[in-house]
Amino acid sequence: MKHLFERADSPSILKTLTLVAALFMLLPLPFVQYIGEEGLMAIKSFEMHARGDWLHPSIYGALWPHSPFWHWPVIAISMLIGWEHVDMAIRLASVLSSWLAACFVGWAASWLWPQHRNIGWLAALVYLSMGEVSFWYGWLGYVDAMFGSFILAAIVLLWRAIHDQRGGWFLASLMAISLAFLTKNITAYALYGLAGGVFLWRYRCWRVILRPSWLLPGLLALCLPMAWQMLVVPSGENTAITTFRDAMRNFAGYGVLDYVFHWLGYPFVFAFRAMPVSLFLIWLVWRRKWVPFRDERLVTLAAVLLACFLPFWISAGATPRYLVPLYGFAALLLARMLRQLPEERIKQGILLMGLVLLLKVPYSLLALPYVKDWRPGHDQQAVAREILALTADAPLRTLNDVATGLAVIAYIDVWRGDRPFVRWFRPKRDKRVYVLAERPTPSLGRLVRSWTVRGDDMYLYYHDAALAREGGRQ
Repeated sequence: MKHLFERADSPSILKTLTLVAALFMLLPLPFVQYIGEEGLMAIKSFEMHARGDWLHPSIYGALWPHSPFWHWPVIAISMLIGWEHVDMAIRLASVLSSWLAACFVGWAASWLWPQHRNIGWLAALVYLSMGEVSFWYGWLGYVDAMFGSFILAAIVLLWRAIHDQRGGWFLASLMAISLAFLTKNITAYALYGLAGGVFLWRYRCWRVILRPSWLLPGLLALCLPMAWQMLVVPSGENTAITTFRDAMRNFAGYGVLDYVFHWLGYPFVFAFRAMPVSLFLIWLVWRRKWVPFRDERLVTLAAVLLACFLPFWISAGATPRYLVPLYGFAALLLARMLRQLPEERIKQGILLMGLVLLLKVPYSLLALPYVKDWRPGHDQQAVAREILALTADAPLRTLNDVATGLAVIAYIDVWRGDRPFVRWFRPKRDKRVYVLAERPTPSLGRLVRSWTVRGDDMYLYYHDAALAREGGRQ
């Protein structure tokens, strides 16, 4: 142990720990059933593939006006490993995105502080060992990891473009931020603009954006959301307005105390989820064992982080999930501050990250599967198999759009092979079908079976329109 501590900051140990952290991102993938919105994401990807439409995601056959890019790698991976493993595919897309983000964090750290040998590996390790990345959103089958990686890449490339006054870096950053928009929504441009304002202020180079080689590509990139709205989004839908309304929900309907508690607690939530290095450095400052010293690029980085954090901080309802794109910048900040410490403290920080990585093994193989799947009434796959056995080859419809219902349908869709995917129940068109409902609905017909899964009830009915009409006349 003493020998390991003495070599904790050696290049070989840093590289090994970083690669282990990257590989450990894969640990939970095959052992845990769908969590939260993962079933929704799997259904959207499968239906895009089944319909042969790569531009318009859908849910239960109804078009969903969300950006499609995240689903493309999921579809490609699923076609490679088999659609019965789409639960793995959606998570692999997130893991690959986290690896991409770690590469950009490492590259940015090496560029920003070239005087520190191996700081790129250190920064990548800080990022991959963060609680929010390693234990949750870095591998979970949501859009957040990919969305965050493109935003990180775009802002880092923009910083390099403004620092070097090179149009090529700017074009690369515009491509990255466009991919971020195609992955989720226009909030990517808001974060990009806030970071760009910080860079222009810090470097005092406002005129650079007026150069034709910068202005024209920038305006063209800003036209992408408008072009997407006019050419791709279904008529009657508006993704910008939907995103704005979602953002406003974080401000409306809250009392003064809600705002106060959010303002006081949100930074601590962010710092805690950036553990372990964040908590280690806070502890050192609290115990007066270390005082950070000024670094111009560190100040710029802190300003970018604060500017991007502020819109979520001033609200009352923003969740920690919104902060996923910011953890790459936090990793850069923490890695640079870690390098300011004495050698003994740096080794302690690296060993701490190693211990957190060790915790990932029992967390992924035991704790998380137990909490989510192994306890009675938590097995979504068992319910999906029962429904398949009860319905056989008969048509199946749904009136269930809660998380567990979506997860069960996601399994059923891919297990039924080439049969049509499950659609939303339409009373006027669906005559003899099974219907999976989320609440008791006797008017649907005969109740076949009911379940309680992860606290949610679901009911399987057999609906026969002719019998329903006869019952109504009686």
